[in-house]
Amino acid sequence: MQLGIAKLTITPPMPVRLCGYATRTTLFEQVKEDIFVRVQLHRCGQEQLLFVYGDLLWWGSDFVAQTREKISAARKIAQEQIFFVASHNHSGPPTCDLFTPSLETYSPAYAQFLQERVLEAVALAQKDMEPVQAYRHDGSAAFNVFRRVLENGAIQMKPNYQVPADHTLTILALRRADGSLKGAMIHYPCHANISNENAVQPDYPGAALRMLDDAFPGSMSIFLQGCTADLRPNSVLGQRFVSAGYDKVLVFAEDFANACRDLLSLKAEMIIPRFNVQKQLLELPLEGVLPARELEERAKTAQGVELEWAQTVLKKNNCPSEQLEFSRIEYGDRLRFYTFSAEVSQYYAAYAREVDPYAVCVAYTNGMIGYLSTAQQIEQGGYEPIESALYFALAGTYSPKIEAIIRAAVASAAQSK
Repeated sequence: MQLGIAKLTITPPMPVRLCGYATRTTLFEQVKEDIFVRVQLHRCGQEQLLFVYGDLLWWGSDFVAQTREKISAARKIAQEQIFFVASHNHSGPPTCDLFTPSLETYSPAYAQFLQERVLEAVALAQKDMEPVQAYRHDGSAAFNVFRRVLENGAIQMKPNYQVPADHTLTILALRRADGSLKGAMIHYPCHANISNENAVQPDYPGAALRMLDDAFPGSMSIFLQGCTADLRPNSVLGQRFVSAGYDKVLVFAEDFANACRDLLSLKAEMIIPRFNVQKQLLELPLEGVLPARELEERAKTAQGVELEWAQTVLKKNNCPSEQLEFSRIEYGDRLRFYTFSAEVSQYYAAYAREVDPYAVCVAYTNGMIGYLSTAQQIEQGGYEPIESALYFALAGTYSPKIEAIIRAAVASAAQSK
């Protein structure tokens, strides 16, 4: 097999509002570290897999649809073989025009700039193809914590050490014939929201990738964010999460990079590559969808975020469901990626590993449709299943039925050959 790599800065050259925090309302004030698009093109015989990673909150579904088509036409890569993955960095610019402005203030100028950089990086990666061998490293790292606590009958977003967090750390190392690292795919489930400063920076995933690039000259790695809807960095003071500055982001990133280097230093068995992609579009039902007349009235009379919500839902035709892009990527004899265009609970990743011990679940891939919680979490309430729907401009909240739909799709994919 072969691997081509490329990376380009995507730090905004124009003023934009960073996305991820509704409380951060002004244009960004400074750049503390550049952010990047990183491209890996994997080739096995006639089959290809293209991974486009960004130090971003996510890739908007609208952006993905437009850009994937352009890449496919220009570079002769099937759209089903193109995967946009994001670190879920809360200190980056917007890519989506489908949510409330409070969550993400869209910038057409930045979207155009970003698309041009992506296309350029893919072209560079195609010119960089080199023979490699793939090795899977399996380990664990305790950098995250479950973030849902039941207090006085309501779910609060607080650290909960009584519920085990998914500490699975998986690295796919791609090495040249001489053993040197050409690139790695680093998978771990942990929100990238250590800092809420009004400054551009890549949070711990992007900073750790920079450190790993420096540690392995001639290499370029990407980060695959896991199912971290209910997991957060273990940045805690007392019994609450605390945001930190960029200096603490670097401390966290250095520890994470060291954990990755330690895992890469261990012996791993080679994977026999065999690429195959199976894609499904799953309709996930919403509850509490308003009648058109009532929604139109709210779009005139509501205030604040509720007004933004009503107007955006109207623009999206008040749909009673959202469409999840779910893919199973067979990479080789001991590795399958399961990708989701959403923020996904850790329990879905655990289920995937039950039905497929070689499963690696990657969220924030090829778009974003909000939080996918379990049926129990939806019944319990809280930010992820209920409160976030306003910001994501969902016409309602996800039905508990989505768990059965998602689990059935994962089980079916795991059984396919």
